[in-house]
Amino acid sequence: MLSLVVYFFSSGIGQALTIAAITAAVGRTLTARGKLAWAVSHQHFYRMPRFRDDGFFPVRTQQIWFQNLGRAPVEGIEIVLNWKPQHYEIWDPRKYEEVIMPDGRFALMVDSLSGRERFTLSMIDTINDLPGIMNVRTKSGEVRNLIMAPQRVWPNRILWLVAALLLIGITTGVYLALQWLIPSALAAFAKLPYPSSGL
Repeated sequence: MLSLVVYFFSSGIGQALTIAAITAAVGRTLTARGKLAWAVSHQHFYRMPRFRDDGFFPVRTQQIWFQNLGRAPVEGIEIVLNWKPQHYEIWDPRKYEEVIMPDGRFALMVDSLSGRERFTLSMIDTINDLPGIMNVRTKSGEVRNLIMAPQRVWPNRILWLVAALLLIGITTGVYLALQWLIPSALAAFAKLPYPSSGL
């Protein structure tokens, strides 16, 4: 089996297909694309006391974060909620449009979002529950929901150390793989016993 793989990669067709696959993968990686993501970054329920009696009234808040993780703009953003909240704001301020759908659901339409740009949708209600997000989509398709949680912010020196250790680990893994693959491929190609790699 290994000799067949070596024969394929040593042939002209195999090398041409390999170069084409690598070129396509690199081109796809380097091409600027838009990638919208959303997540609930904060929500809370408050029991606010009433001054007229000993009761309380509920205050529900929620903040939803939208960000274009890609480098190209994302167009035609549609955020569909179960119903229109009592009060909401979009920050940073931007142009948007409210749409009441035929089934009574509420949608916010945002024209576009540039690469790495973001905005938040903040909602508050003192009577009912807050509406849930039914779906978020763009012209390119449905948008993925991310789960957010607070995370410690580490100093830059720790982040650089972790990046350096990751790089050393990946390089060592590739080196060890090549130390095993190259001798075994040469042995299979030459039909010789497996030579020692010296490790």
